[in-house]
Amino acid sequence: MPRRRPIHEIRDIIDIDGLRQANPEELNPTAAPPRKGPARPFLSVWFRCCHTYGRMYRNRDETAYEGRCPKCNTKVHALIGPNGTNRRLFEAR
Repeated sequence: MPRRRPIHEIRDIIDIDGLRQANPEELNPTAAPPRKGPARPFLSVWFRCCHTYGRMYRNRDETAYEGRCPKCNTKVHALIGPNGTNRRLFEAR
C-alpha cells in the first residue's frame, strides 16, 4: 500500500479562475502600498436617540469633532481643548 503524503507535501497545485485573489503588486508593481490606519481621526459615539453607533470626525480647523446620527441625522460635536481626554468612545444624549 503506498504511503499517503501530508497535505503540506503535495506539490500539484492548480489555480481555479475566479477563486484566486490577485496580489496587488502583480496588478500594478509601481502602486503605492495601501495606507494603514484611519484616513481622518475620529471618535466613536453611541447615539442614545436611535440606539446605534457612529463616528465624529475632526474638522478641518482641528478645533472640534463633528458628526451626525446615522439614522436620524441629529448633529453632535465635541470641542478639542488643551486639557482633553484620551477616551475614544462617547455617548450622545
